[in-house]
Amino acid sequence: MKAVRPVYIDRIGHVSALGLSAAAAAEAALGDSNLLSWRELPDARYPWFALPLADPDWKTRARRALECVGAELGAGKSSHPLFAGSSALATGAVEARARASGAVDTSFDDTADFRTEICTALEIETEPWLFSTSCTSGFAALEAASLFIAQGEIDEAFALGIEFGCDTTLAGFASLGLLARNEADKGLILGEAAAGLRLTARPAAWRIAACRLGTDGYSVTSPTPDGRVIAANIAAALGDAGLSASDIDLIKPHRSRMSTTDEPEEAALALLFGTRRAPEITFKRRLGHTLGASGPAELTVLLALLNTRAGKARYGQPRYLLFNLVGFGGSTATVIVERCRDGRDEN
Repeated sequence: MKAVRPVYIDRIGHVSALGLSAAAAAEAALGDSNLLSWRELPDARYPWFALPLADPDWKTRARRALECVGAELGAGKSSHPLFAGSSALATGAVEARARASGAVDTSFDDTADFRTEICTALEIETEPWLFSTSCTSGFAALEAASLFIAQGEIDEAFALGIEFGCDTTLAGFASLGLLARNEADKGLILGEAAAGLRLTARPAAWRIAACRLGTDGYSVTSPTPDGRVIAANIAAALGDAGLSASDIDLIKPHRSRMSTTDEPEEAALALLFGTRRAPEITFKRRLGHTLGASGPAELTVLLALLNTRAGKARYGQPRYLLFNLVGFGGSTATVIVERCRDGRDEN
């Protein structure tokens, strides 16, 4: 086996309800503007965090969002591999076509079409690897890209999380009674986002110290109540990074606003970190639960935020950041990011 190389984050890109760039999103995340909108279903309407794009056509809107991310990543005309995660893929495009025609086209390959749309929007000349593991999809893409670089198979790659508006997803969560009906309610408030990282073997400001995906088979919709499986995944990530819990300076927990995931995650964090836990930061109340895009979307916002004067004043310059996600279907993901002392640190 080839020697394992460090994997660095060279550039980031982000679009969400917070804004159409990572810098805009970071500024909005520090503010107090109410970015919540509403999405209609036949029997009800639900709070929703929409991209600030007015295009009525699903494909046009998705392409514009991806073009913004691609510009930040410097992806144009690149032949570097692309790894993308999404829980819904192109379901929104299928819905739009069905509304226009009055029928669902079962001969249409939405996955193949989605792959083409991503490459066209980013101007990337390679076929993407697609991952769909519920809320951990974006981090599944990140894990795969990181492994290829670490093992010396490639030197650079793009890892994206993508989630655009989709009534099928919204209706599915509504049927399970998991959606909040207003901002004050417990329950999910969904959102859409696209975000990505340009990963490289060259030293840069931030390094992926660990990326560990796991499975909790307790239930399709919730993890083991005592949090022990989540704790085991976080502990494994700490071991991969060669760290102890006390080394972590800032935690970004999943915090979905659902007791069935929040309480087990809290139990896991209490088990590992005790009462001397690092400070926490959360974003879902500002950009929504962006499902398959959650990992890259929230990671890129935080890295951009820590590059601002206001962000530094509020959170300092933490060295080790820990991100945790808990997804449907039993998926779990923990990513640890290290600020490099001798990298190209602009923070």
